[in-house]
Amino acid sequence: MIIRKLVIGTIAAAALLTAGAVPASAVEVQPSTLTTTTSSTKIDAGKTVTISGKLTKPDATPIAGAEVGISFCFNGFCGEAQAKPVTDATGAYSATLTPIRTGNFHADFFSADPAIADSRADTAKIVVLHPAKITSFAAGRGAAKAVTGSGTIDFPGQYTANPIPVELQYFSFSTYRWTTAATVEATWNGTTWAYAASAEHRKPGAWRAFYAGTPEMFHAAASDLVFVL
Repeated sequence: MIIRKLVIGTIAAAALLTAGAVPASAVEVQPSTLTTTTSSTKIDAGKTVTISGKLTKPDATPIAGAEVGISFCFNGFCGEAQAKPVTDATGAYSATLTPIRTGNFHADFFSADPAIADSRADTAKIVVLHPAKITSFAAGRGAAKAVTGSGTIDFPGQYTANPIPVELQYFSFSTYRWTTAATVEATWNGTTWAYAASAEHRKPGAWRAFYAGTPEMFHAAASDLVFVL
């Protein structure tokens, strides 16, 4: 009888240990949806954009009181969060930031609730254009009657272009548009960026120096006009 009771007790204990080792039913995790938009996709350097969006559950129920980390990304790299707005009662958030160059903002929601999944979203690309300015330009004819134009160009913002192609252009009265006669790269002369170019052109007319800029980094710039006989 004693042996039988011992065996029954051992089986019961093993059953209790086994039951304790079985985890409780896993929590069903609901996905979350994070949206993000930007107030502008093209700005001048130094200007701000507003990043905004909403955080919701699958049934569109807002997730309120949640922190959304917003970081700036360019060339595939995202930095530390620049802002951490908290969603309001409708799940909405916003932050006003200054992008330093062309790139996009990335938003992250890291859920503190095990029943709600993390989510993330990216804005469209924001083109940030930096200033360029042709600070001087002179033009005239040399002994060979070719027109020579020279001057200086500056980048008064945070960045300087590389390379810096400057075009020597004349205004064609037959087509009523500017025509490039020569292109030269501006070089550093120890004080500023300087350029000089010559082109054969017999007719008198208006001339200028022109920098075309780059689509996603620098504004275009043109000099004052100089009339060459």
